[in-house]
Order: sequence, then structure tokens, then C-alpha cells
Amino acid sequence: MRHLRAICAIADSGSISKAAAALKMSQPALATQLRRIERMFGGPLFERGREGARPTQLGMWVLVRSRSLLPAFDELRRDGMRYAEQAAEKLKIRVGCMSSHLAINVIKCVHELLAGADITVRTEEAMDLLPGLLESERLELATLGDYPGHELTPPPGVVYAGVAVEPIFVGLAATHPLAQREEVELRDLAGEDWTLHALAESGHREHFWAACARQGFAPKIAYSADLSLAVDLISTGRCVGMFQATSKGYPGIVIRPLAGTPLRFRHMIGWTEHGPISRHGPDLVQAVTKTYWSEVRRAPVYASWLRRHVPLSPPV
Repeated sequence: MRHLRAICAIADSGSISKAAAALKMSQPALATQLRRIERMFGGPLFERGREGARPTQLGMWVLVRSRSLLPAFDELRRDGMRYAEQAAEKLKIRVGCMSSHLAINVIKCVHELLAGADITVRTEEAMDLLPGLLESERLELATLGDYPGHELTPPPGVVYAGVAVEPIFVGLAATHPLAQREEVELRDLAGEDWTLHALAESGHREHFWAACARQGFAPKIAYSADLSLAVDLISTGRCVGMFQATSKGYPGIVIRPLAGTPLRFRHMIGWTEHGPISRHGPDLVQAVTKTYWSEVRRAPVYASWLRRHVPLSPPV
């Protein structure tokens, strides 16, 4: 592998002296090594001249294969080091979570599935950051979500798995004229001020606007706020907002389904393809899905909606 790295360094720099500096070698030492490499391959790999070192036809043949072999070797080395670390000490799993009721279920299931693992958790208000953190291997596991027409595609080296698709409900002040309805028509909220999370992902915003457009209006986003401020604004009747169906509610707010289910959200989890979760991925998805549906039964508005709209029992 050192021989192949030397050949690539000479080709990239176009000079034995520059390549030697990049490899932290002396020029005579690299020139001697190159002669040994050329004897091994049976012919000259570079033509030396005033303009530097240029690959010969044999050199180009070796370079093409070297550039494919070196990344594969580097990946083998990284995976081997990761495997050795996992075998030598307890697993280290970094979990990234978006603001969702699924997060605590995922953490609980990981603890049960991988007892003794060293698990750390970070919360990101902006879900858009999580795929990149998985791709760069700064996380081993994350909770994610997407929307119809805005489905997420996993980046290289990352696996996504769906857990459940759930409707998005609306939150109204308990004193709102529509609060007594079992379900609310989205078009009946056309004249309302809305609050939307300041860091809502683009898929959520576009899905919401498209649903409103189909109902014949453009929503007025009067407030861009985090959850705590949004709850205060909604409970005092200043605006309405969207809530997860699994929400257990907030004082002064009633959460109601939207008629016809114009808004939906898919819960997902993602993990690194070569990380510690990969061998346990299917078991984790099954455990998280089972826990999710158990939680649904404790969300009265959602449970009631399911009884009315889903004839078959959800998975348990």
C-alpha cells in the first residue's frame, strides 16, 4: 500500500521532489523506492524530464488500479479499527433526535436491545441537520421524518427505515369556535393566523402550503416560534398550529384531527451502515414500532381517530 501511495503522490504532484515533501521523505529515498517499485512491475512507471515526472503507459495502468485499491484498503482499515474498538470495549452509540415523541421510544429500545452500551443523545431543533451528521459518522443513530411528496433519500453509508405514518392534527384555543368539533375542516381555518416552528424543515413547510392551496387559500404565518412560545400563543387564542397526533395535549389547547387527513408525517429512524446499530437494525425497527403503537393508545384523540378511520387494528 505504501508503494501505491508513493506512485499516486508522484502522479498528483508531477514531481518526485514535491511528492517526497508531501510524503515527508527525502527525494533520494523516494527515488530509490520508485526504482524498486518499477523493478517489481517490470518497467518504468514515469518518464523523468525537465517538466517533471509523467506516467508512462504502464504507469497509467498501475495508477488506475491503485486509485481504486487505496480507498478500499482505507475503508477496510477504518472498519477494522471500529470493529476492534467495539470488541474491546462497550459499544458507543450517539443518537440524534428531532423534537418528536418517537425519540424517547428509540432511546428506550436501544437501551433494552444493547444493554450496557454507552449511549449519548443530542437534540436538534432542525431535522435537516441529522442526515449529514449520520453521513459524516458523527452520529450512529437518529430519529427522522418526512412528508408525502418530500420523501427523504438516505445519503451514502446510511440506512433509513419507516416506523409509522400518522396524520397531523391542529391545535386550537379551548375557547375557539371550532374547538367543539370532532374534526376540523382545513378550509375553515383559512382566515386564521398560524404559528410555524422557526426551524421547520422545508418538506414540512411545502407539504403544509400545498395542502392549504388544495383547499383554496394561502395560510398566514403570523408567528415563527418554538414549541413553548407557540403553546402560549395558541392557548390565548392568538393563532392556531399543527401538532403531532400522539401529543397528549397542553392546558388551554384542544387538539383536533383535520377532516380528510390533508397533512401526514412519516416517522423514521436512520443509522450508519457500518456502525454498531447495523446488525440490530431490523430488531430495533420492530421494537420501536411496537412501542410506538403502545403509546398511541395513551393519546386519546389519536386513538379515537384510528377507531373511526382505520378498520384494521394497528400493529402491536
